[in-house]
Amino acid sequence: MKAGRLIAATGVRMRTTAVAVFVLALAMVVAGVLVVLLLENSLDRNVTESARSTGLQVARQLAKVGAAGLSDTGVAATGDAEAVTQVLDVRGRPATSDPAIADQPPITDARPVPGQEIVETRSLGIHGDVSSYRTVSRLVNGPGGPYTVISARSLVPVTEASTRLTLLLGLIALPLLGISGLAVYRSVGSALEPVERMRRTVAEVSTRDLSARVALPPGSDEVHRLAATLNSMLDRLGSAQAAQRRFVADASHELRSPLSTISAALDVSSRHPESMGTDELVPVISRETARLRELVDDLLMLARTDDATDRPSRAEVDMDDIVRAEAERVRGESALEIEVRAWPAKVHGSEAQLRRAVRNLVDNAREHAKERIRVSSSVLGDRAVIEVGDDGPGVAPADRERIFERFVRLDASRQRYHGGTGLGLSIVAGIAARHGGRAYYAGEVEPNYPGAHFRIELPRIDLPADIDLPVED
Repeated sequence: MKAGRLIAATGVRMRTTAVAVFVLALAMVVAGVLVVLLLENSLDRNVTESARSTGLQVARQLAKVGAAGLSDTGVAATGDAEAVTQVLDVRGRPATSDPAIADQPPITDARPVPGQEIVETRSLGIHGDVSSYRTVSRLVNGPGGPYTVISARSLVPVTEASTRLTLLLGLIALPLLGISGLAVYRSVGSALEPVERMRRTVAEVSTRDLSARVALPPGSDEVHRLAATLNSMLDRLGSAQAAQRRFVADASHELRSPLSTISAALDVSSRHPESMGTDELVPVISRETARLRELVDDLLMLARTDDATDRPSRAEVDMDDIVRAEAERVRGESALEIEVRAWPAKVHGSEAQLRRAVRNLVDNAREHAKERIRVSSSVLGDRAVIEVGDDGPGVAPADRERIFERFVRLDASRQRYHGGTGLGLSIVAGIAARHGGRAYYAGEVEPNYPGAHFRIELPRIDLPADIDLPVED
């Protein structure tokens, strides 16, 4: 845990430098070990070949003159202080030896058979020091019987050479690691300099002024894309801030209107009770209170559709059942002709929110229809489609997207007798978006329904294979 906190406390620059130096050090260690092992292997083979060569020289002389004609000086004819040779007779006793081991017993127990060569690594005490030697033993036939020729060469030069090479590589590696670490540190700092400038720019952005933008560095690398993403985020934040301010201003205006009406009615009633009695005051307050309640409910619904953390319970929802229920509700509340085309359409979502979306479209159509409304549900590809049309005045092409914005009322609908808060279609669009779909104004016009035509498209659930045919009322 402490190591993790320590790593997290260091900056990206230091962490990157540490990782780079560690990887380089690891690579140098691996490479150094391989070089030392290759050198040792090569020197080891050379020592073995040297011992073998010395033994062959002695073996040739034995094959010609035998041990009687081979003196100790002849055995040591190579003059190499790091190599010794010993000749054993048929009973395994030293027949002649290098002067350095003249009084010593056999230096190895190996007794090769004819045609065999035995290579060993043994610790021998020669010249007063005990060290490792490579021994090569072979059997030679010569005058006086078979002889065993043992040639030994010290491995100390191999150890010393590998040690010197290891120290040399270490001395070279330390400054190289330092230089590499410094180079990586400066390079990472140079690469992160644009990021630091972005950080300072973003840090200076205030909640009141989101107009500052990050300077785009040259190129098209990750830093450039990060700067572009930050600018895009600032654009979205600026747009959201502007929308929020408009929303707060509009909501304040909408809330102020019924409150002003209630306040004025109460003031008139208290100052001039003869001009507005209780019988006239109560209906005014009741009507404006209902408007306030409706506005608050709509604002809460909009807040839920905007809140990405809100997770209402979801289940399979039959949109055709909702279409029929909302059509029946309007039939009981108005004298309009209601046409229903309810094709089976099943989606996954919040039934309460989806019902609210359909109800808002139906209520909107009822407010503007002259004689008739059509409500339908159907399936189009992988989408469930809900449509609501009317025979009212319709919506001008320039306003067909704007009407889904909050607190937008078209000129014809601004009259108070239409009621509404200007949030109904915004709620429809928000609910559709939260369910992975969309709500929009469809441009199709039918002879019987030349007015507004709204459509909701949602991801559908596959229907059972034995589903009934569509029902039309």
